[in-house]
Amino acid sequence: MKILQDVQLGKYTTFKIGGLAHFFCVVTNVEELKEAVIFAKEKGIPFFVLGGGSNILISDEGFGGLVIKMEIAGKMINDAISNDQIIITAGAGENWDNFVGWTLENGFNGLENLSFIPGTVGATPVQNIGAYGAEAGQFISSVKVFDTKEMKEMELTGRDCHFGYRNSLFKKEKGRYVITHVNFSLKKDGKVNIEYKDLREFFNDQLSMINKAPTPQQVREAVISIRKNKLPDWTVWGTAGSFFKNPVISKEKFDELKKQYPGLPGFPEISENGKLNDQIKIPLGWVLDNICNAKGMMNGSVGTYERQALVVVTKPGATAREVTDFTQSLMRQIKDKIGVTVEAEVEWVN
Repeated sequence: MKILQDVQLGKYTTFKIGGLAHFFCVVTNVEELKEAVIFAKEKGIPFFVLGGGSNILISDEGFGGLVIKMEIAGKMINDAISNDQIIITAGAGENWDNFVGWTLENGFNGLENLSFIPGTVGATPVQNIGAYGAEAGQFISSVKVFDTKEMKEMELTGRDCHFGYRNSLFKKEKGRYVITHVNFSLKKDGKVNIEYKDLREFFNDQLSMINKAPTPQQVREAVISIRKNKLPDWTVWGTAGSFFKNPVISKEKFDELKKQYPGLPGFPEISENGKLNDQIKIPLGWVLDNICNAKGMMNGSVGTYERQALVVVTKPGATAREVTDFTQSLMRQIKDKIGVTVEAEVEWVN
């Protein structure tokens, strides 16, 4: 393993933004990862683990410690839990969407609703990524990690990970656990989930014509089609996808907003134990489109995507400071309009 110095980070992120890493290395196995962490500790510098770079905004000044590029690869079908359920293991450095496609090719489904999300397998538990009515945490049986405090490998169960909406143990104890492998519990020819509005509408005509549920592969293709229609071309725009989390508010606050904005959608929030609570999740994209009129708004080299205001896009040459100024301005507008404070989904790295 080589430790490099002064490596430009912008090329490793989908925003195409970021200054220099003082130190930089690529790890392809746990031993290299341990070596990198020891290097950072001996130098007395912070370290940051970089996956696909799809959910981060790196400052123009870069990162003054060690950036560890995670490239632990591999995927394997393990022992069956039952006749129709199996555990599949993937390395943290595997491309997420390629992995989803691979599981379907091998006859195991569950992850199809999470298709076409950029990034690596290792990022999925951290964010508990979700889309089209599914979240990664539903399918994660356990996560293999390197504990940088105890300096040893260990395995955490899905319950240990404390999955919530775009949240997990790995955010609560940031920097302690570095994910090396993820174990997914998937079913063979399991039932597909097309309850999400966009998917129901996509398959509406087909379902009425043949009176049969789509296959998992057809759901994957539908998700990819819908996402391509809603999201910018990653090769043209700098972007990290949805920049903000959807706010979760009290039912009283939701009812108050509903009187003012009758069209505002709301969805009951589910707690960690799988039960409904008295909070409501509201789609921030709807708020930005219909209340803030922010769709397609541009300010210099930074703006919102013309088809989805929740997605922040940048032109070549944009800086992290411009993105920060623009998104903070949007957050103030939302606060002024509906009295709700929103959080960024994208992680700030400096």
